[in-house]
Amino acid sequence: MNHDWRGRIILVKLAEGCTYGEAAAAAGISRQAVWKRMLAAPDFAQAVATAREAGRDELTFRLWLRHPYRGLRPPTGKGHGGKPRFAYGRR
Repeated sequence: MNHDWRGRIILVKLAEGCTYGEAAAAAGISRQAVWKRMLAAPDFAQAVATAREAGRDELTFRLWLRHPYRGLRPPTGKGHGGKPRFAYGRR
């Protein structure tokens, strides 16, 4: 696999557990450009899949840290009559 310097940066960042957007920003391109590159080069797509698998645990942990309900109970609709917060057009 002979990738250019941007491709190598993307693969390293994905293996470290970054998202596609973070890896693309590190390489100085957009997230859509990464997807176009993957569609154009199947060997790069396979390398991306391998890198994502290597960084899967770290990515899961990073996303868990960002979760808005981390350490809190999620809203259940209780506390205001048991009705859902949004009626979606119903009264």
